[in-house]
Amino acid sequence: AHLRPNPVARVDTLAHRCPSFSMAELCNNVGASLLACFNCNGQGDDGVSIVDDKAVMSHMKERLVKGIAVTKYSRSSSPKIITLKSDEDCTELFFEHKGARFEDGECDTFKLALCGIRRATDPDPDVKHFAGSKVLRDNLDPNRALEAFILEGPNKVTINCKVDSELEADRIINGFKLLFKAAKSQSQ
Repeated sequence: AHLRPNPVARVDTLAHRCPSFSMAELCNNVGASLLACFNCNGQGDDGVSIVDDKAVMSHMKERLVKGIAVTKYSRSSSPKIITLKSDEDCTELFFEHKGARFEDGECDTFKLALCGIRRATDPDPDVKHFAGSKVLRDNLDPNRALEAFILEGPNKVTINCKVDSELEADRIINGFKLLFKAAKSQSQ
């Protein structure tokens, strides 16, 4: 039987062989899939330190106001790159494509308090013995599932998204979970 190398042992070996190896270098060498739950250098992708929920929310709000590019998968059209955006107060989520507002029957302007998010590896609420969504299962290589997530809007609207890395998906998912939770508690 073919055995896969132990990535944890590889980190340990690299760190001992070359003590000057930084954690970021180890992340690049071992891969984001192993260390996605760790913030390799204690900073976000723009150098902002991410240490607690409040900081994660603040960073996510800043990113949403600027826009976060994702690939959107749909039943009715080919994949396209859209931008997830928010108003300055971060109370609404909307979408852009090529710099203009984008609405296609799935993407619309949503109040954050009415939204949810789930990983593409979470159970499909429509088909419990499958993960993600039918759209992602039909369009995405299963090896890329950790790079994908499903935004849930009002009236059972789902927006199937993928980003370039597992680490980026993890940051977006965690940021949205905190924003949605805060928005729901403020609306009550």
